[in-house]
Amino acid sequence: MNVNWRRHIVLACSISVLISLVISYFTFRNSELSLGELLINYRFLKNTFLSFVLSMLIYAANVLTSAWVCRVMDKRDAKNEIAMSKITRNAVFFVNGILTSIVSYYLFLALILNLFYSLSFKAFFLGQHLSFGNFLGALLLSTFILLIVFTFAYHDELRLLELKNREMEIELQKSQIEGMKEQLSPHFLFNNMNVLISTIQEDPVKAEQFARSFSKIYRYVLEKLDYPLCNLSDEVSFIRDYVYLLNVRYDNAIAFSISEEVMKYDDVEVPTLSLQLLIENVVKHNVIPSEGSIRVELRIEEGGLVLWNEKYAKPKEVYSSGLGLQNLSKRNKLMVKQDIEISDLEDSFSVRIPLVRIES
Repeated sequence: MNVNWRRHIVLACSISVLISLVISYFTFRNSELSLGELLINYRFLKNTFLSFVLSMLIYAANVLTSAWVCRVMDKRDAKNEIAMSKITRNAVFFVNGILTSIVSYYLFLALILNLFYSLSFKAFFLGQHLSFGNFLGALLLSTFILLIVFTFAYHDELRLLELKNREMEIELQKSQIEGMKEQLSPHFLFNNMNVLISTIQEDPVKAEQFARSFSKIYRYVLEKLDYPLCNLSDEVSFIRDYVYLLNVRYDNAIAFSISEEVMKYDDVEVPTLSLQLLIENVVKHNVIPSEGSIRVELRIEEGGLVLWNEKYAKPKEVYSSGLGLQNLSKRNKLMVKQDIEISDLEDSFSVRIPLVRIES
């Protein structure tokens, strides 16, 4: 339960003032004093002040015990590695509030009456203060105050959730736009145009196929610009064209294969352009072998989409910011509440992307 304590301190003071005035008024209602006379009467003001102090002490006791209970539950969750449900936590807080309010009511009331009215503790606990009616009144009052506190707490929680969702949407849009910019960047465009020009002179048929794949890539990027997730089959079709461009540019440097199981997953989605990022990293972070090519496989493992590649790592001095994978990780956390899994071995590198079922 998220609580804006500043707001609740103001709320506690307001409720305490109101309760103090009500209690004092009913205590002095038979005194035959008018309301104006009551407001300047010493005994009335003293009783109101002490009632206010009692209410604030009860609230302070609730704050301390709630903080302690919260710490105990957090330790319990950390020890068991299983988070307690929100309903259970709130029930514990509510029961703690009721018990704390009732116990602290009697303890602090006995202390106040002893200090200001010289009423002994023995006389207090043997007197009418522990009657069932008095107990029921304290219980109802405690429940009323706790319900108000919980109402405001949930209001705060909803506001925080709304703000968090808005921040997530902004972060997601930023991540999506950055990925799209990479594909639409002049650098990417000029490189592929140069490849196309040189291919036209060498092999016009191959150049035509290159141009078709190039146009399909740009159309795909523009169509998916506003979609954070896309169908896996669409992403696979896109990545085939993208790998084709890379192989024309780097002379068949990538031996790309897709398992048959991947093609059976028609009802799942993945973050848009996620495979493009991973394929691009293969070229960026590996030395193209003088003979042969880099094996790259797209397959399904444990219900996730895995892009695996052989590792021909570049020298260590080659700088890599790792922003691409960080961006992909952030997008997955925002959209599907799961992170990607990276396996960096001596001879291979792979990334597992969680799959999202398409809602029918």
